[in-house]
Amino acid sequence: MADVAELFGGPPAVDQSGNLTIWAIPGRTVSQTAPSVALLGGVSAVRITYSFTPSGWAYTAPQEKLTDDRLTSPQGRQALGKVAPEFSDLVYVDSIATGSAAVTLAGGGEFQFIERRNVPQTTLAVAAQKVRVINVNLGKQLPGSTDGTGKFTLIQAVAVESIGEPVALVA
Repeated sequence: MADVAELFGGPPAVDQSGNLTIWAIPGRTVSQTAPSVALLGGVSAVRITYSFTPSGWAYTAPQEKLTDDRLTSPQGRQALGKVAPEFSDLVYVDSIATGSAAVTLAGGGEFQFIERRNVPQTTLAVAAQKVRVINVNLGKQLPGSTDGTGKFTLIQAVAVESIGEPVALVA
């Protein structure tokens, strides 16, 4: 490709505000490679996006950097190794409302989170939208810290089994 000056301000981007949806489903009913729209509209899938605090939904997938030494080489090398997905503890508001994360995740155990980015949260799930399926085990709910302001929160440890690649929803 020919060298072309970038537009001032960079490429257009989707604002995070209002454009993230997180569903929680107990157990392991959703395929990580072909998740179904019907399951997201089913009775076991619950939208819990707005239960989370801004720092309460944070995962990363750091990758190992391995040493790749070569005999007599004057320079060291590296190679990439395993990806180790991690979640910070979940942090969400304490609530007794049906459909809140506090009620939905109360029992801990096996869950699947379905994350959809770049689509308004008010948009219902339809085929071809990209989602990521995240398989986790959740620990016990514990009370979050208090500072005398804001809302009471709960924290919950997360053990990641797998974070799927973004895939299209199927009908």
